[in-house]
Amino acid sequence: MQCFRKVTEDLYWVGGNDRQIELFENIFPLAKGVSYNSYLLLDEQTVLFDTAGKQFIENVMSVLNGRNLDYIVVNHMEPDHCSLIGELLLHYPDVKIIGNAKTFPMIEQFFSFDLTGKTLTVKEGDTFCSGKHTFRFIMSPMVHWPEA
Repeated sequence: MQCFRKVTEDLYWVGGNDRQIELFENIFPLAKGVSYNSYLLLDEQTVLFDTAGKQFIENVMSVLNGRNLDYIVVNHMEPDHCSLIGELLLHYPDVKIIGNAKTFPMIEQFFSFDLTGKTLTVKEGDTFCSGKHTFRFIMSPMVHWPEA
């Protein structure tokens, strides 16, 4: 069962909700569960921002509606943001992963898939254009994780 929401003309929330989890990071109580935010941009090139929970892949495939996934932006390497990169690579083997210089060594530490030819490294102030939309990357180390 797909669960996504149109946010703007080109942007969809494709995340998920876990109403059964009781603790965030096994520390913080959650009275109503947690939502995992992931967004998919449908532009000349498709861009996915982070990954999410179990239903996530179905949401992405439904919104893409047969289109290819061109890019995944990894904001940081916490599992609720990146744990399904490998599964996305199975469905979209030509996807490119956008991250900073610290992102890719961390991916290699946590996962066993081959990143050869699949990475686009960005640094402070770099921009990326997907068609109508241009993104500027800003480093914010230690705001959440070291490579954020």
